[in-house]
Amino acid sequence: MINVALLCGGDSSEREISLKSARAMHSALDAQRFNVRLYDVSQVQSISTVLPLDESLLAAEEVASLRDWWQGAANAQSVAWGNLTAQLKADETAVVLSSLHGGWGEDGTVQTLLQIADIPFAGSPARASMIAMDKRLCKALVRESGVVAPRGVVVSSPDAPMFDGACVVKPNGGGSSMGVSFLREFDEVQWRTAIKNALSDGSDALVEELIEGVEVTAAVMGEGESAQALPIVEVVPQDATFYDYKAKYAAGGSEHICPARLDEATTQRIQRDALAVYRALGCRGVARSDFLVKADGMPVFLEINTLPGMTQTSLVPDAARAAGISFSALVENLVVGALQ
Repeated sequence: MINVALLCGGDSSEREISLKSARAMHSALDAQRFNVRLYDVSQVQSISTVLPLDESLLAAEEVASLRDWWQGAANAQSVAWGNLTAQLKADETAVVLSSLHGGWGEDGTVQTLLQIADIPFAGSPARASMIAMDKRLCKALVRESGVVAPRGVVVSSPDAPMFDGACVVKPNGGGSSMGVSFLREFDEVQWRTAIKNALSDGSDALVEELIEGVEVTAAVMGEGESAQALPIVEVVPQDATFYDYKAKYAAGGSEHICPARLDEATTQRIQRDALAVYRALGCRGVARSDFLVKADGMPVFLEINTLPGMTQTSLVPDAARAAGISFSALVENLVVGALQ
């Protein structure tokens, strides 16, 4: 029996998605082989028996089902960041699996703690996680690998000069499409509002030229030269102009077409770029790179997610399924791979 610590929850704006991913991964691991214990990691250890949730981000039935799961099958406990590694060692943890999306769970902080404590963990190491979370730094690095990325600038105040053209404003260190604004024709009030929304995440705002095209995502599994690209998924939001929070996580919010409706040359280019980004950062386990494919067929890199969602509506499980890898096998591969 392998003792697996599944980290989830956290303090970021992506807490609710983290918990949904954790529930799916917890259910996927074979209880006959893995002894899974969940840890809700936050700044202050909670003493409440009720799972803290932002109910405005979830349907009422989701709130109820998550809390029922947490109090029942989850075998969960709350732990403060400062006590995390000590608690994991006390519980004789063999390997850590994380669904801590955003914040300290994804920016290299928890990865650094685990590396210092010499506790094996699934997913990318601290350096790769830190670079991926800093969108501007990541794009500067991937351009050196020949990958095309949008022109952009980082700003830290709504008083910054307005961008010279249609643009996308987003948190430089955020995820799940939260705090994102599209500005095509805009005035100073709209500009300042968009910057304020992006800055509310706690990081700087990244302003990039607006690229129009088909949104696709390319997942990569493995490590180093043995890493392999999975089939590309085309994302078609149903009720939104882009792949926003609702489109990502609400049932029926988007259609995932896999393999994507691309010609062979474009498919190979995207998979090649995704592998180049993955290897340039030093990722391992699984990561997902997002692209926009312009009308002329040129793929433009948007970002890489080193801790992608693992919910019922997430993209990586779809890509793995198209490659003949079940969700249970995907999660098990992450755990076993971290122990090798």
